[in-house]
Amino acid sequence: MLSHAEILRAIDCGEIVIHPLTPELIKRNSYVLRLGGQFRRIQSDELIDIRDPNGMKRNSGDEFEASEVEVNSTSLLLASSFEKISLAPHFVGVLSGITNVARLGALVHATSAYVNAGYGWGQPGRVVFELATLGSLRVKLYRGLPVCHLAIFRLNEATAYTQPSARTGQDAPGESDLMAQFGHLIE
Repeated sequence: MLSHAEILRAIDCGEIVIHPLTPELIKRNSYVLRLGGQFRRIQSDELIDIRDPNGMKRNSGDEFEASEVEVNSTSLLLASSFEKISLAPHFVGVLSGITNVARLGALVHATSAYVNAGYGWGQPGRVVFELATLGSLRVKLYRGLPVCHLAIFRLNEATAYTQPSARTGQDAPGESDLMAQFGHLIE
């Protein structure tokens, strides 16, 4: 895991790009990402059958922009980071919610905590958070609010994958590409 000093050196030599960079958000061993203003709310009473492309499309939610947003337990809110990031092929990121947001009952990354090695390399993109709350709590969050640590790890060797990540350069939370990416593996 990179320390504060190692993160600064990697930024200085262009191996990590964070834009806009806020120096006070570089912590002991992470950078704290902020909530952006692009969202997609997924809320349905319907069973989402991943093999039904119409059902997947119907339940993919609608994109919207806002400066404030309610996070609740009855929907999944996909949200972009305020910052665009790029990691060299020998760095991988791991997202972890900050304690002050967690103490409100808000979850920042439901299951997808990894930022792949080489993410945004050559074309920085926004990370997508999966937001929800526990129980019946409702929390209003605002654009620019720090919500999540990005811990960065150095791989022993750079990833062999040379193709950009499917999400490289993204600006807003897209819909699930589960079947396009992995459908051929279903028996």
